[in-house]
Amino acid sequence: MSTITALNRDHETTSPLEDARIILRNQPGAYGCRAVIINRHRALIETSLTVSLPEWFSLAVAPDFTPRPCAVTWRGTRIVKVALFS
Repeated sequence: MSTITALNRDHETTSPLEDARIILRNQPGAYGCRAVIINRHRALIETSLTVSLPEWFSLAVAPDFTPRPCAVTWRGTRIVKVALFS
């Protein structure tokens, strides 16, 4: 299983990447990706779509795949950091 190292305030944690879906507004279907929830309000997403993702979209993470609105706060070449909203 893949892992990702996430900086979480005062310490570094290694968490497994979970299956996830990126859901874009006014677009049919969803895009597969891998994600780790850092805390209630932040997540890291591993995807090949980093450049083309809009600033706002929904993220659904396993096991329940409940969509949560999110906003991009940082973009890398393969990783996107997002703020999660309820």
